Amino acid sequence: MSLASEELVIGNRRLKNRFIMAPVKTGYGTKTGEVTDRHLQFYRRRNKYLGGITPEPFYLHPTLRELPVQIGIHNDNMITGLRKLADVIHENGSLAIAHLNHPGRMANPNIPGNQYLSSSDQVCATGGKQPIAMDNETIADAQALFQNAAVRAQEAGYDFIELQFGHGYLIAQFLSENVNNRADRYGGSWENRLRFGLEVLERIKETISIPVMVRLSADEIFPKGLKLDDMIRLSVALEHKGADAIHVSSGSVCETPPWYFQHMSIPKGKTWE
Repeated sequence: MSLASEELVIGNRRLKNRFIMAPVKTGYGTKTGEVTDRHLQFYRRRNKYLGGITPEPFYLHPTLRELPVQIGIHNDNMITGLRKLADVIHENGSLAIAHLNHPGRMANPNIPGNQYLSSSDQVCATGGKQPIAMDNETIADAQALFQNAAVRAQEAGYDFIELQFGHGYLIAQFLSENVNNRADRYGGSWENRLRFGLEVLERIKETISIPVMVRLSADEIFPKGLKLDDMIRLSVALEHKGADAIHVSSGSVCETPPWYFQHMSIPKGKTWE
């Protein structure tokens, strides 16, 4: 038996094997964020084989969507549908992972009513709208959105929380010296740039009992991006704050050339210059 086929213990959960499906933006939801039968069918076809399944990123608020028909976890009314999805994932012994992400300046610019927040007012290099540099109030609000979503995910029967620290989304926008030009306690030094994400992790760990994974980009793949040495330092800090596992990816949607990633706001047919 290969190591990949062996059981794996993460925190207080045991996966039947080490194959974990990363989040996939299916576009199968509704405009109000509900789980649909098409979601259930999609994941039912996959639950026989995988130790863990991560559905698409769950949006934290209707004004923070990446897709017009993304699954929401923004209020308690969503729990029933989210539980149905978790139950389907569990049918053949797979574990369910709730991926929580705040897009920040990368909220979809084509969705009316979306808000664009970031560590600074720097526009995404591949398109998008001018973000607002977050103040202490909007920082606290965003952290509360993560915390409340984690509580709902646990109530809906999910086995893990996964926090998105990579790919250039909001937490990465605080980590990145290329984006974060703040002069307060959330900017400047590495420790200050790390503070926002670690506070999100701490608030969640204080509130729920299920394990927390963190997804990060080992290399943002552009000259001024975060590099492997930065991610090693980040991983040490995450372990110290109680993260149970690291999910390693790469790239940053705003800056990495589109043969790695293509941001949703790039007009159809545009080539990389």
